[in-house]
Amino acid sequence: MTAIVLIVLPPVSRRHALGDRRRAVTGPRSLRVSSLAEYGYCDEHLVHLLALTPKIRRMTGSAPSGDFGQGLTVGELLGHEVMEGAELVAGRQGLSHSICALNVMTVPDIGPWVKPDEFLLATGYPLPRDDVGQAELLRGLRRLGLAGIGVKIDRYLPDLSTTAVATAEELGLPLVLIPEHIRFDDILSHTFSTIVNRQAAALERAHELHQSFLAVTLTGGGLNQLARKLSHLLGDAGVFISDQHGIVRTQTGDVTRADELDLVHDGRLIIQRLRDGAAGGNEGEQGRLIRPIRAGSLQHGFVVAIETSRAFGEFDQVAVDQAAVIAALEFTRDLAVSARERQFSSNALYELMTGAESEIADSAARGFGFGWDLDREVVVLVSRKDGADDHGNAAQKRLANERALEFWISAVHGKDRKAAAAGLGAELVAVVGAEHGTPVAVRSIQAEVAQFVRGEYAVGVSRVHRGPLGIPVAYQEARSALRVGRKIGGPGAVAAYDDLGLFKLLAQVEEAELQTFVDEVLGPLTKLPEQERNELLKTLETLVEFNMNMAETARHLHYHYNTLRYRLAKLERLLGPFSSSTATAVKVFVALQIRQMPTIASTHQS
Repeated sequence: MTAIVLIVLPPVSRRHALGDRRRAVTGPRSLRVSSLAEYGYCDEHLVHLLALTPKIRRMTGSAPSGDFGQGLTVGELLGHEVMEGAELVAGRQGLSHSICALNVMTVPDIGPWVKPDEFLLATGYPLPRDDVGQAELLRGLRRLGLAGIGVKIDRYLPDLSTTAVATAEELGLPLVLIPEHIRFDDILSHTFSTIVNRQAAALERAHELHQSFLAVTLTGGGLNQLARKLSHLLGDAGVFISDQHGIVRTQTGDVTRADELDLVHDGRLIIQRLRDGAAGGNEGEQGRLIRPIRAGSLQHGFVVAIETSRAFGEFDQVAVDQAAVIAALEFTRDLAVSARERQFSSNALYELMTGAESEIADSAARGFGFGWDLDREVVVLVSRKDGADDHGNAAQKRLANERALEFWISAVHGKDRKAAAAGLGAELVAVVGAEHGTPVAVRSIQAEVAQFVRGEYAVGVSRVHRGPLGIPVAYQEARSALRVGRKIGGPGAVAAYDDLGLFKLLAQVEEAELQTFVDEVLGPLTKLPEQERNELLKTLETLVEFNMNMAETARHLHYHYNTLRYRLAKLERLLGPFSSSTATAVKVFVALQIRQMPTIASTHQS
């Protein structure tokens, strides 16, 4: 039921009205009331509904229009019996303008009190008397977004000028002549009751819409049912629900236009392309709507609707807005459930990797319930983010870590459905089949995670072990490989324990000591001019690579054999007889290995 509040004022004399007018110059609402009384258009009672306008607009946020709010238009107002006898003299193209409020012109400078989408009622008294003044007034009102203006001709202004009529026609501003017998309070009463009733109906429909979407969540329908419900409400429009990276979680309806516009690629929405397409104008008119899925300050994804044959109206936009709210509930619930499941799997994996031998069998049995296959040759992967995360507040960092874990699990299971994957503190851990522990497979997992998370993740890979009993040792190997690999390979390194060689020992030594050792062994070489230093270092590294084989080294460097002999002699004068002395050769080889470590290399480059 819709309640309409009427404030009825008693008749006022001309003297009191003039007094009210003098006191009302600072307040537009009281000015309107007093002036209506002063000029006799209230008769015995004044229907004061203007005060409802702000409340109505706050309820819906804006004037309803289109198929949702069925907003009152200028054409509808003129077609009502209350306006019988009124004449539209200009601005027919503006009859579709929506009216969200009425205003009454009581002073010439009405501009400060005019709001967009208002219909203005005026007598001849406050209107300019000259042609230019009338035209400028109409232009100013249209710039303010006025929907239309109705003028009651009286003794102060017997007629409108042809210039005013032509200007209104040019602006598309409906200009209506109101006969003497039509009372302003009748127009006010009818218009505001219509607006309030229609907006109340719009709010009720929005509430019903919200309840129908909410029922999807309460009955466990999930994102799939939510998308189907939204598509049905939008006339089988294409509907996509994605995460914040555009990965489509569900889609339904007619998605042909999305394919035509190439908005989906490899299961991902091209969000930026959607935004760019909507940037040129009203997105609803272009048959596409995109709404973020937010819960507080956290963004979980997007709801996207795409229509092939029509523009979206206001009801459609409200429906997509409501669907985004419900989708946020679904994402939040899924995150909570996934977090609990991940906690259980993390506990099981932690016990498997750190427990006593007698406990490993029980942990492996629990892992079977998660779909893990551990009774085979396996490799352990341990990954960790490089550097500190300084982006966002605590909640955003927590969400980012949860998503990184989610993408890690997804990437691992994309390679091996029977793998165990979980998070252990700041580490991302996985136990995969041996065939999925190759450098190519591991880098593929790393690259997939890198698509969706900020920062680089290094990965350590263990040796191959058989069955659950070998997993604790494999876990320690993978952690060692991760730690050493980050030192020798830098951010984003992938290091296998079997390939570390001498670096396993070097990683145990302080960097300052390593630097001192390099300076002692290679110091005379590093002090040479840059071009000569670089040429000799390249020669030295190639000699070591080809096990001091002069012929192979010369061919690889495209040197004459005698040129290489000359360079070798020069290197041995600087570094010692490394071609004949095993002790010197070992020192040179170790120094060259240390130079490959990023922190040492950057020191020498600087």
